Amino acid sequence: MKKRIGIIGGGAAGLFAASMFRKLSGNENVRVTILEKNSIPGQKLTLTGHGRCNITNRKDVSVLKDGYHEAGNFIYPALKEFSPEYTIGFIENDIGLKTKEEDNNRIFPVCDSAEKVRDALVSYISGITDIRCNSKVSSITKMDVFEVVTSERTYTFDYLILSCGGSSFPQTGSAGDSYRLAEKTGHTVIPVRAALAPVNADSGSVQNIKELSGVSLPAKVSLFCSDKKTASSDGEILFTGSGLSGPAIMELSREVPPDISGIKVYLELDLIPSLSDEQLDMELLKLINDHPDTKIVNLLAHYVPVSVAVAVSSVAGAEGLYAQGFTKESRKKLVREAKHFRVGIDKAPSIDKAYVTRGGVSLKEVDRKTMQSRKISGLYIIGEALDIDGISGGYNLQACMSEAYLAVKDVLACGK
Repeated sequence: MKKRIGIIGGGAAGLFAASMFRKLSGNENVRVTILEKNSIPGQKLTLTGHGRCNITNRKDVSVLKDGYHEAGNFIYPALKEFSPEYTIGFIENDIGLKTKEEDNNRIFPVCDSAEKVRDALVSYISGITDIRCNSKVSSITKMDVFEVVTSERTYTFDYLILSCGGSSFPQTGSAGDSYRLAEKTGHTVIPVRAALAPVNADSGSVQNIKELSGVSLPAKVSLFCSDKKTASSDGEILFTGSGLSGPAIMELSREVPPDISGIKVYLELDLIPSLSDEQLDMELLKLINDHPDTKIVNLLAHYVPVSVAVAVSSVAGAEGLYAQGFTKESRKKLVREAKHFRVGIDKAPSIDKAYVTRGGVSLKEVDRKTMQSRKISGLYIIGEALDIDGISGGYNLQACMSEAYLAVKDVLACGK
């Protein structure tokens, strides 16, 4: 008899799982059904990599695992079994899309199209998988087999893979269905919050940076809660009309407390990370002595874009001032603002604008070597349904692929 396999969710993790069934099943008799609540599968997948699809990251898995924060040790076996090299091979040799490597070991398809990646995956699984769209799952029960009730009918499966995403970008269908279904089956769900999200500034800080929208530069960013530094990151930052974005900001967003009412929370930006406070002070002093008839803002523009120099000078009270007569106290204040520019935060990042969800099904309840639930035999949980979130740069899609591989390999081994 054919093994009846249900996959709840036709996003990245679900499509990868179905792909692994085709790749690994050989002569195994399997019947795979994807239950997708949207009218088409893979809607969120088409947004990844800003529409270009950052498929994976070519770092060695011993380094790659550190990009998954607290879940690094949990996901390490999956990364070892199905590494970035295997992912690249699958994308190129199985679904037929050539890849390229860009900065920081990021791997993209040569076509630069996440939509084409989605379409190639759907085409690859078409011979072995029945994709049922507009099929929202309302309940799961397990006796000898799984009974899955949807908006259209009830399905019976021998094995079930839960992969219907997180809560980020809910307009794509990721509206927390995984957590609702997992809780109904007795699993613990770690409260969810935004990860890889832009950060909104408070009203006072917005006034200080309102002219910087669209400006990006490298910086070191530190998060402070109640005047205590709780996290930091390095990389590109982007000023927006409402606050900050860019890789360094988005990486820190997961660390902003979900409820910051009554807490003093702010980001501190080192806008000239290549120099220490003392080095910048000495260099500015030399510039001031050498160019007494030059405005301070123009001297500061040796290190940052002019618009950033204007904003920093304004906050430091040096806007319009010339080098001649610029006091030591004023210079120290300018250095302080350039190296410790503060942007206040009055609310947590919005999960609606987050690329990834932090939180999800507790990893204590999932076997990291098979992705099978420790509570319900035959149930596998993968993708954003789990309490795993990676940094940007191909980490999250690689996690989906590696987890899908482990789950499928275990399903196919059952009963042999």
